[in-house]
Amino acid sequence: MAKEAANLSTARFYVLSAGLGIVPAYRSIPAYGLTISARHEQSVSRKVLGDFDPAEWFSGVLTSVYSDDWRGVAGRKSGRILIALSRPYAEMVGASLAAAAPKMLGRLRIFGASLEIALPASLHGAIAPYDERLNSILPGTRTDFAQRAMLHFARSVATKPSRGREDDFVGVRSALKNLELPRLVQRPRLTDEEILAVIQKRLRIQSGAARMLAALRHEEGVACEQSRFGRLYRIAAGKREA
Repeated sequence: MAKEAANLSTARFYVLSAGLGIVPAYRSIPAYGLTISARHEQSVSRKVLGDFDPAEWFSGVLTSVYSDDWRGVAGRKSGRILIALSRPYAEMVGASLAAAAPKMLGRLRIFGASLEIALPASLHGAIAPYDERLNSILPGTRTDFAQRAMLHFARSVATKPSRGREDDFVGVRSALKNLELPRLVQRPRLTDEEILAVIQKRLRIQSGAARMLAALRHEEGVACEQSRFGRLYRIAAGKREA
């Protein structure tokens, strides 16, 4: 979805990497396995001795030979800069991003859920006002909320030249205005073994953790927290490969 948003906007596409920094999509990189998410087996925090500071880590990673810096991302253009962030990645990049040039900060449009507690106050005004009503337009999971919001913005708001951040966000609010927040659905809770069986059955016809979790909830009607599902999905995928 992030790549599609970049294509729609005819924009340069970058990947925020916990291991390599700000990486242009065209750049060749070595194979690696790292994430800033604390729950993941490949979390950076599990590989660092002593206290781990995500922002300090990212400042160091920005010196990687594979990384650009924020000044390079901004370039000499004046168009919007769209950034999709999960909360852990917002905690990682927030300090360095807030220190970027004021002209760049004015071009920022940040997408994600509940980012105010993860980003410096100076960036709060750049957070696009999307909420769960987005599910009525682009259904998905909490995991891909930021990417879905950015894609919707690229499709419906960024099709016109920017007249400023507030004008853009008026467009977002207008798109969501007549939509209702989704009702909370009470889904049955299954044991790990039962969910594994459902995942293994669906793996015969479907792949991709995010799509699988959405199907589990909306088609199978089963409740499963994301981190629990991720663990069970990896087990099921491993068994299938074996």
